[in-house]
Amino acid sequence: MGKELIHTTFLNDHWTYVPSFEESFVSQFPEGEMVHIPHTNTVLPLNNFSEKEYQFISAYHNQFTLSKKRQKRYILHFEGVMNSCDVYVNKTHVCTHQGGYTAFHVDVTAQLKSGENEIVVRVDSRESNNIPPYGNVVDFLTYGGIYREVYLEEQPQNYIEYALIDVVDDQLQVRLLLDVKQAKDTVFAFNIYKDKQLVYFFEREYNLQKNDIIVKEKVYLDEWSLEEPHLYELEIVVEEEVVYRSTFANRTAVFATNGFSLNNTPIKLVGLNRHQAYPYVGYAMPSTEQKRDAEMLKERLGVNIVRSSHYPPSRHFLDRCDELGLLVFCEIPGWQYIGDDQWKQQVEQDVRDMILHHYNHPSIIIWGVRINESGDDHELYTTTNQIAKELDPYRATGGVRNFAKSEFLEDVYTYNDFVHHGDNQGLEQPHKITKKSHPYLVTEYNGHMFPTKSFDDEAHRIEHVKRHLTVQEANFSNVHISGAIGWCMNDYNTHKDFGSGDRVCYHGVMDMFRIEKDAAYVYASIGRKEPFMHITSALHIGDREASEIKEVMILTNLDLIKFYINDEYIGEYTPSHEYKALPHPPIIIDDFIGQLIHEHESFSAKDADTIKSILLYIMKHGFRLPLRKKLQMAWVMYKYKLSYAQAAKLYETYVGKWGLESLTYRFDGYNDQLLVVSKTVGTSHEEILDVTVDNSTITESSTYETSRIVVRHMDHHGTIKRYSNEVLQLSTNGPIEIIGPKLVPLTGGVLAIYVKSMLQKGEGTLHISSARFKTKSVNITII
Repeated sequence: MGKELIHTTFLNDHWTYVPSFEESFVSQFPEGEMVHIPHTNTVLPLNNFSEKEYQFISAYHNQFTLSKKRQKRYILHFEGVMNSCDVYVNKTHVCTHQGGYTAFHVDVTAQLKSGENEIVVRVDSRESNNIPPYGNVVDFLTYGGIYREVYLEEQPQNYIEYALIDVVDDQLQVRLLLDVKQAKDTVFAFNIYKDKQLVYFFEREYNLQKNDIIVKEKVYLDEWSLEEPHLYELEIVVEEEVVYRSTFANRTAVFATNGFSLNNTPIKLVGLNRHQAYPYVGYAMPSTEQKRDAEMLKERLGVNIVRSSHYPPSRHFLDRCDELGLLVFCEIPGWQYIGDDQWKQQVEQDVRDMILHHYNHPSIIIWGVRINESGDDHELYTTTNQIAKELDPYRATGGVRNFAKSEFLEDVYTYNDFVHHGDNQGLEQPHKITKKSHPYLVTEYNGHMFPTKSFDDEAHRIEHVKRHLTVQEANFSNVHISGAIGWCMNDYNTHKDFGSGDRVCYHGVMDMFRIEKDAAYVYASIGRKEPFMHITSALHIGDREASEIKEVMILTNLDLIKFYINDEYIGEYTPSHEYKALPHPPIIIDDFIGQLIHEHESFSAKDADTIKSILLYIMKHGFRLPLRKKLQMAWVMYKYKLSYAQAAKLYETYVGKWGLESLTYRFDGYNDQLLVVSKTVGTSHEEILDVTVDNSTITESSTYETSRIVVRHMDHHGTIKRYSNEVLQLSTNGPIEIIGPKLVPLTGGVLAIYVKSMLQKGEGTLHISSARFKTKSVNITII
């Protein structure tokens, strides 16, 4: 880009951690454990633990060298400390911060010196009634520690605290929020880059006597969209030093009573809520995993919006959403409860901090300025909306509620709709929820209404799929619903009051390791571009009630599937009319017989049709035949002199398919008459431990980074063995470390292993051993 950004020192490595705090630590820090940021104050089991385990006060200490203190300002930044903290620099208290989800910074110029400096942070990870989301019960855990990055900036005496960038009608508008220490004439140079190429340059001179400057310039920039997320970078230069740099984009996002549009193009919003928690370490994951979540949502699940439930996410997550073209509903911390005046003041501050820190992310299209599922509070929510509009006049506001006829103060009526319970409508009509017509967005559905584990029986998992299909069918059927954001992306740990008794809410379409359950492919079928097919059944009759498989549902974005049993053609099937509003309805196969009776038996064509219809009825409804079917079967048996055993043999052959040496089902998927995907399920005499790695090269930047290795117990067709709990022994060589335990079972036939770098370059190897399978090894390069 030309000039270097004014000096930034990352302070994420080699902290000393002690799980307690005494005032004496400020003057003389004791010996402790060496840790790196992001850090959790305690490593937890996967499930079955108490939330009390991380609720304690701890202390962190860091020493760093400032080679020469210049005539500059020094600003210390913390991106996330859970839940409140006190910061000391060179034995002087410099700030207190409350709330674990908002970044904060403090001027430490007066405290720093040339040479060795030290920082001590007292971290209080206890739940506090004066800090949202606490005050009552909360359906998620908040963990503890310095779980997001720390850095020190060297800035001019007059420094840009925030630059709020908008493009309105081809006019660039930059609001500079300055911290002015010296009144002086200053020339600001503004460089705009796209793909590292300079596309605009202009200068402005200001007499810096105030802390707020608005800069305007005519520009013509490509639009940021879901398909082509064009990003620009604004660089501000003062006296030959780059003092500020941020990405931004040109786009318009509008919610109306007839739906949502981006750049005047209508878009039906389809999304999921996301909790930022991970197994074992809670919130303490670096940029790699934050970005990977965005990639999974956009590229694997195919959604176009994510809600940051119920707090602002990591900037790394938002950066990746910007790059991918994934829309974001960004929300303040909170869950159902509204506290006293002090509590409300913190809410108001959270709104300010959320908007100021994340303003320039084009992916954010709506601010959540109301406590999730809280009651009406006219004064509080009038204030939060006013703060949002003063800071950001261009984005919509929303306030998520879970009851009808709530007082409407925002721009979009955002509502958690849990009306669907399996055999009824997918969503309520908006006019039944709002007092009158408003822009309307469904922000949660399903979730706790039907918790589903990856190791649940197949019928339960398929019902999970159908519930997500039904809600999205309702979403696409109603132009007055801007979109529907499901609860939720991934399973998560929770308080004792919620979950399945093991401190886990199994509400996700993925598990805690971000491995897909069947319902995840509902979203992929709607949004993914490349051809794909997911068969929701392993077609094992013993996993079904009364050993009856009535149908198989395929989640896909294909035009047509040709179906074969033991390589014999059964028929071709097209998307289901039951979900006709969806862009790509599932394909449902409910005929496992096709023309086989006609081809293999000596019945007349008419009688073969009769027998087939009777067998299909039995397959779908059981053996209690209506009188008409009984008479038809009796006539065929009489006509062809069939014994009862011979009639039963027809069922065994064409429905039960018992006694065959091998039974395979092949699904060939077509788009535009071209075979693009083929999958087989059925008999397999080979078991496989399949191992894939998300990234075999870890690139360290400002801290350690991670990779995820996914292990699946499968048959040779690629079908996951959902009831496998094979125990794996893990070990490493080289500069990588396993996150979590080293002896772990498969759950639902799958498992993910997170490894992290150790601030050393080189080759690392993860070894995966078990009593049954040969050891698998994964090589990872640290650069």
